[in-house]
Amino acid sequence: MRTPIVEYLQNEVVIMDGGQGTELERRGINVSHPLWSSLPFITKDAKQLEHIKEMYKDFIDAGSNALMTITYQASYDSLCKFSNGSVTTREQYDLFLEDIIRFTVQECITPDQYLLGSIGPYAAFLCNGAEYSGDYGSNEIDFIRYFEPQVQNFSQNPLIDMIAIETIPNIKELKCLLSSKFGEMVGSKPFYVSISTTEEGNLRDGTTWEDLCEEIHNLSDQVSSNLLFLGINCVNYHHCYATIERLNKRLDTLGCDSHLRFKVVYPNSGEIYDGETHSWSPNPHIAPNETWGFLVSKLLEQDCKVIGGCCRTTPKDIREIKKALEFSKNHRRNT
Repeated sequence: MRTPIVEYLQNEVVIMDGGQGTELERRGINVSHPLWSSLPFITKDAKQLEHIKEMYKDFIDAGSNALMTITYQASYDSLCKFSNGSVTTREQYDLFLEDIIRFTVQECITPDQYLLGSIGPYAAFLCNGAEYSGDYGSNEIDFIRYFEPQVQNFSQNPLIDMIAIETIPNIKELKCLLSSKFGEMVGSKPFYVSISTTEEGNLRDGTTWEDLCEEIHNLSDQVSSNLLFLGINCVNYHHCYATIERLNKRLDTLGCDSHLRFKVVYPNSGEIYDGETHSWSPNPHIAPNETWGFLVSKLLEQDCKVIGGCCRTTPKDIREIKKALEFSKNHRRNT
């Protein structure tokens, strides 16, 4: 019987998959639709579903032991707005999510892997690149109402091992996710909250890294005990370690509880993304030592427990992460 994920994480590091959306796009799936890579579960396109199975297999073969559901852009509001009438009620939405989870468990992964329920930010509903700006406009947003349908479904589904709330770019949104009200909604399911930052470690909406840590500290009494870690994702590969180190050091200084540390990291490939043109270009400033092996060794110094890849990362990258973790484990065993 597989060890529960909370128990596993006490002594081991989980290896996530890589950039699902960009990997599926590379395999021929059009991810420009507002529902992104969740769309094949609406259209029931057999060829595209086969590509999804192949993608999961390649990540597993590369070393991933924790796989994401393809639900990052599948909020209830998004389905109601963009599914062309396929989902208009909570009952239909719950069935839609359960269909994705069942397909993933039965067709894509084995009992040896953990399944993480992916929940994207409010920015995913806006479909305007707000993940990179944190700009949600001037209107007040009821984040609890927005997240509740997806969180409730995942929290009650025994096939989901942990909820992954990803790519949060906005401080008001983050404060909601760390609130006691949100924790009550998650219930007993373990979860993490991962933010998206600039190269300097500031939140995408302009909140400085110092103010970000202060806000986390101010909310520490409210945070659910089922929040296992904080994290960063969809960030620059070449700056993620410095960001993690800076944030954790500040949280240490503030005396935050130990579970309020950034221990989840899955950066982008290192290429540069242009939010206006929605295109990627090579990074001309790559140092020779900036390999996955080097990065993983530095992340382990910060006691990172969940490591993987985000946009444009491939099974090849996951294989490098796996190799680096095995090297570290063997090195510790021999010293």
